[in-house]
Amino acid sequence: MLLALVSVLYGVAQLVVVSPRMGIGWDEAIYASQYAAHAPPAPFSAPRAREVPLLVAPVVAVTDSVFALRLFLTAVSSLALFGAFLVWVRVRAERSVPLAALLFGGCWLSLFYGNEAMPNLYVALGGVAVTGLVVLAVRSRSVAGITIGRSGHAVIGPAEPVTRSWGVPAGLAGSLAVVSLMRPSDALFLSLPLACAALVVLGRRALVPLAAIVVGLAVGWGQWLVEAELSYGGIAARLREASKANVTGLTVSLVEHARALDGPSLCRFGVKCGDVSPVALAWALAIPAMTVLGLWLARRAHRLGPVLLATITGVTIALPYLFYVGYVAPRFLMPAYALLSLPVAGAVTALRPRGRWWVPVIVLLAVGVLAHLTLQGTYAHRIAAHTLRDRARMGLAVEELRRLGVRPPCVIYGQAGAQMGYLLGCDALAIAQRFPDRLPAGIRQAMERGNRLVMVHTSVPLPPYARAWRQTDLPGRWKARFAPCTRAPTMA
Repeated sequence: MLLALVSVLYGVAQLVVVSPRMGIGWDEAIYASQYAAHAPPAPFSAPRAREVPLLVAPVVAVTDSVFALRLFLTAVSSLALFGAFLVWVRVRAERSVPLAALLFGGCWLSLFYGNEAMPNLYVALGGVAVTGLVVLAVRSRSVAGITIGRSGHAVIGPAEPVTRSWGVPAGLAGSLAVVSLMRPSDALFLSLPLACAALVVLGRRALVPLAAIVVGLAVGWGQWLVEAELSYGGIAARLREASKANVTGLTVSLVEHARALDGPSLCRFGVKCGDVSPVALAWALAIPAMTVLGLWLARRAHRLGPVLLATITGVTIALPYLFYVGYVAPRFLMPAYALLSLPVAGAVTALRPRGRWWVPVIVLLAVGVLAHLTLQGTYAHRIAAHTLRDRARMGLAVEELRRLGVRPPCVIYGQAGAQMGYLLGCDALAIAQRFPDRLPAGIRQAMERGNRLVMVHTSVPLPPYARAWRQTDLPGRWKARFAPCTRAPTMA
């Protein structure tokens, strides 16, 4: 099966283009530490959700090996790619589905985040699966002489007998539950157009798919809201904290997203998006153009329904990140790329030129697909190489701290504090741009309990309370300062 081959190639590409020896990232360390056997849980900020910690729990509960975690996530992401687009094989049993999986899997974001413990890839693949399952749920029901055919169009005629099956609604609820546990807000925006489509097509008979959508949302949102009451001072307080952390409010970040098309992975905390790359911009503009072409060709073939729903859902889930979230990370748009890959692939496979134009058009389409894979693979390799180098330097600093005798009970405080704390098995508090003027209460309490405090930094200015602490130079331009009230490290 072509889709299985694409999924295998996706896993292989992650191992080749993005090394499984990549060190652990800031967000990853926070997620992994929640159920790690070797390290205490890092502070879990208000916007975060619990699905990624659950996803990596089987690995981090038994080993602290980041390499093992990378291999595990490579396998999981490859299977997830296969499963998500397999739903669409039932919707549209044609070669456009494996091509859509190839187009999305070949994006630098999909390659880079395939073996990372981050939620966005799984939200994207979950969105593909959920949208396809809604199409199947709607298709399986007939309404007063209007039957939803395999093309997704309403066919007027005698109502066909419907075989009631709970497999599709159960799959819909389960897939949406995964998305809502990953990112509850994304699940909400994903569900809006799907619920509306079910209501428009089925009317009163939309009860079953709507119930499945509600159940899926309730799982993630229920957990998030219960945790808000138990750990964040209430729902309103957590929502305020989450809004503050995400810098939410009416904004327009189209230009910033255009600047980040070829990286970096985050435009925040002093990291600039850079200039707009003409090549990357041409790639991005080709997506809406090919989407429109795909919709037009699907309408001509009387297959508009499914791809139109995928397009509307992809655009809807992208809107908050373009006009509401006040900073840019390219991974936020991964669900949109995944869903729009379906009409784009449909455009490529549905074009059947005749006469003398046949060969040039086929060659142009093949070159376009190859150019997409080459360009995005190049971006993935460049960004991965830069990240690998930075995290390797951090790893050398961790090894030096370990050699100096930093062992639990300890606290790592500063830049890369989350990663270093996770690797050393210490409590951790990371800072983004600057140290606070006063020592945080949590750090002070840990010191009072007898924990060794190590401050780590590169270029961030030191706060007044740490300037007299003993400094040690670490590899990779890192520096460590040891609080005087802790036991001095011994040389091994």
